[in-house]
Amino acid sequence: MDKLRENLSRFINRIKKGAYRQAKLSRAAGRRFSQGMRKRLGRLDPQKRLIALCGGGVVCAAIVAVIIIAIANGASAANANADGSDTRTGISMLSAENDAAYVPVPTPTLAPTPIPTLAPTPTPFDPTLKRGMEREDVEPLQLRLMELGYMADDEPTIKFGPATEAAVRLFQRQINFTDTIDATLDEDGIAGEQTLALLFASDAPRYVVKYGMEGSDITEMQEQLKDLGYMSAITGYYGDKTVAALRDFQDRNGLSPDGMCGEKTFELLYSDDAKESASKAKSARTKANIDKMISVAKKQLGDKYVLGAKGPDKFDCSGLVYYCLKEAGSNRRRLNAAGYSGVDDWTKITKMSDLKRGDLIFFYDNNFTKIGHVGIVLNSSEMIDASNNRGKVVRRDYTESYWRKHFYCGRRPW
Repeated sequence: MDKLRENLSRFINRIKKGAYRQAKLSRAAGRRFSQGMRKRLGRLDPQKRLIALCGGGVVCAAIVAVIIIAIANGASAANANADGSDTRTGISMLSAENDAAYVPVPTPTLAPTPIPTLAPTPTPFDPTLKRGMEREDVEPLQLRLMELGYMADDEPTIKFGPATEAAVRLFQRQINFTDTIDATLDEDGIAGEQTLALLFASDAPRYVVKYGMEGSDITEMQEQLKDLGYMSAITGYYGDKTVAALRDFQDRNGLSPDGMCGEKTFELLYSDDAKESASKAKSARTKANIDKMISVAKKQLGDKYVLGAKGPDKFDCSGLVYYCLKEAGSNRRRLNAAGYSGVDDWTKITKMSDLKRGDLIFFYDNNFTKIGHVGIVLNSSEMIDASNNRGKVVRRDYTESYWRKHFYCGRRPW
């Protein structure tokens, strides 16, 4: 190590001496150049002298730069030479000494850092119930829907089926038609969090049909009203005609006529105790009366014709009509053919093609001066009448040319 230091010291001194000699030579050359230049410049005029000075300055600057670069390169080369010889010797000596004293140190093995196991994040409970699910909380849902009238009473289950879905949809519609509840629900039949909260609230609305609603339950209600004679057209929409029909039904059946189908109205509408409309009841009576009248008339076929007779086994034309009407329940008194043709509270039929079963048909006499004959219509072409020229009660075709020519009108007695 001491020899290495000694070599390095000699190398550094050599570099210093070289640099000093180079600087001394540069200064002497510079003085000689400067004296020569002053003599030459003294012979020039001022303008040329200025140009020469400027040019000389530039050349001097360039020379100085070249000298500096050369000195630096020389120092680098000397450095490199010194490093190439002495350093290698020093490194070899150091390596030998170090190899002799080197004791390997074992590299410690780092233990792996344990990764903590994260506990699973619990999934939040979703109370939503919809079709196809089977869960324990479906049962209380069905019980609540039954309690409020949206679902027919039955044994509750844990299965959310189509009936439960339809009931939830009805409840959602009811919420949307309840002014006192500030909420709007999608009528999708899915019992979500908001639907369930409203359903189990203390002020949850009961099932009732209101103006503006539409759905299959409205269609079914209208069909029932039609069967009872309160409606004529089925629309599936609760509009003015449905309100009027419900009011008529409620009034005739002893309920408050508010036009809404609440629980009591709904139960009575589908019960055996529901009363038909007045017009339906009358129509039913009329049909029964017509059937009875035709049945009685057929039983008299072949009975003897006697002018002025009114039964029970001989008749003239108006006497047969009187007898059959009375047997069928009418309290109309005995009239002649002209008298029956003029009864104002019986619907008048002016076209033979409009006649129906049970109507009375009237004809002019041969001179077309008065109503001379009456019969009972059986169908679109036949009648039963007491015939003077045949001497008995007969069944014949009233569409023949004679009767068409003498047709006056028809009357509907029921």
